[in-house]
Amino acid sequence: MMKMPVGSTASSLEALQSRLQGHVLAGDAAALADVVSVVPGSAAQRLGIYHHAYRARLQETLRDSFGHTLLYLGDEWFDALSAEFIEANPSASANLRWYGSAYPDWLAQRLSADGTLGDHPEVAEIARLDWSMRAAFDGVDAPVLAMADVAALAPEDWATVVFKPHPTLVLISLGCNTLSLWHALDQELDVPPVEALPSPMAVVVWRFEERPHFRSVPSIEAGALQAVMQAKSFAEICGLLAEMLPENENAATLAGGYLRRWMDEGLLAR
Repeated sequence: MMKMPVGSTASSLEALQSRLQGHVLAGDAAALADVVSVVPGSAAQRLGIYHHAYRARLQETLRDSFGHTLLYLGDEWFDALSAEFIEANPSASANLRWYGSAYPDWLAQRLSADGTLGDHPEVAEIARLDWSMRAAFDGVDAPVLAMADVAALAPEDWATVVFKPHPTLVLISLGCNTLSLWHALDQELDVPPVEALPSPMAVVVWRFEERPHFRSVPSIEAGALQAVMQAKSFAEICGLLAEMLPENENAATLAGGYLRRWMDEGLLAR
């Protein structure tokens, strides 16, 4: 039971809440004096319940959001790392769904070459794919671009038309054989050794027909998709492709092929 002074004001309530929050987040002892002992158990023991429950709930949230990362690391290592993350990154939102957005970047720094735990770049990449897939599942919806929409364009429209990416679409970059690790974890197979890729691999993540999807993307297509995400016109994308392709390849033909595939896969919004 928390005690309040007789005739307390809203500011007193705010101070009481602030002291309780300080104990939950950082073990601040100031809140101990606010606890009235009406049942067995010291103030520290009773406040400790909230102190522990807060961390347990965030731990549970991270385990749910980063399922493949959990499988890869195992319970002990995952829980130890996530406990560190929780202490350094208290929840800043009333919605637990969005807790953990900083976890992949935090893992990349914590498990870097100059860290005490050794260099494990694949861990942050698995976590980034975990988070991107979860974000795609929960992301804003939009009707997808259809062939009929494109067929309705007048010939002069193609010089200026800008195609919109689906709101859930993101591009991530992987430096390791992370997709092989992911598929092995997903299918409960032996996880292969970690290998650095000769060059970074682009991966597109999005939701289509109520399910999150991902696939690897060749560098030229990744460049075109990035241009779509930057609101470049179709004509500008064709120009970009012309700069990237050998002279004997037709940029407009390739751009048209990409556009058809993106519509079939639901990467573009109407």
